[in-house]
Amino acid sequence: MHDNNSTIELAQAQNTIGHITTQIDQLARSALFDEVSLELKPGLVCPSTQGSHHDMDYALFLKSIEAMQGYYGQLCDFGFQQCSFEQLQQAGVQCEQRMMLATHQVNTHKGAIFNLGFASAGLGQCLKQQLPVNAENISQQIIEHWQQDLLNKLSRNPLSHGQQMRKKYGISGAIEQVAHGFQVVQQLALPCFQSTLDATQSKNHASIQTLMTLISQLPDTNIVWRGGMSALFIVQEMAQKFLDDGGVLQTHWQNKLSQINQYFTQHHLSPGGSADLLGITLFFHKVEHELCCDL
Repeated sequence: MHDNNSTIELAQAQNTIGHITTQIDQLARSALFDEVSLELKPGLVCPSTQGSHHDMDYALFLKSIEAMQGYYGQLCDFGFQQCSFEQLQQAGVQCEQRMMLATHQVNTHKGAIFNLGFASAGLGQCLKQQLPVNAENISQQIIEHWQQDLLNKLSRNPLSHGQQMRKKYGISGAIEQVAHGFQVVQQLALPCFQSTLDATQSKNHASIQTLMTLISQLPDTNIVWRGGMSALFIVQEMAQKFLDDGGVLQTHWQNKLSQINQYFTQHHLSPGGSADLLGITLFFHKVEHELCCDL
């Protein structure tokens, strides 16, 4: 009888985690959808513009997000099952192949597959250990379980833009952001998002304010690749000036953002690293406010 009860409990637990992983997958992809659907992002793809990109547009991003269906739920489950680092990596590679197939080899979401994937796995670890599901605990799980592997085991492509910028200028990129538990998101982006949301009651306003805050602070390798360190300093200063003037709380902020966008597109600059971290911020906010995860 005890064996039957154990089997029933196991089946119930698997059904529940299955339900949660489906939710996680939807929340992760909706965070990416919300990020790309946000208008007025300097240099980035929006519904109405390709930004500084000639090889991708809004429709392509939607195809890419659709192609990733199931991946974030899988990574959450892998975290819950405490699968190996290599298994997480392999799942990421397979998802990347699906994404590239859907976009005809245009890299729309490589960063999101990596960083949101580990965030989902960290969330799975939280569920396994029955910890409150929030940004701090998810990030802590990433540090405890995968930091060393991320920093030491992960093969870095020396030809990637990020690694070339790391070698040339010593600036860290996506791997370090994930390995150290999304510190800039926890310390800067999430508090900014929440305080702006409280002030404006608008997720779009909060997202723009957060994006500009990230641009003002992040050593974005995408910017440096396209324009060098001087471009990074210029755009950080522009973003900081926008924020100092009140950001989205000032009158005519859309006009000021349009002028900034003009500079980005004229100089072919795209703050892709900041956009990736906005996606993580939106995911964490959704998880903390929308996820129903009673195991």
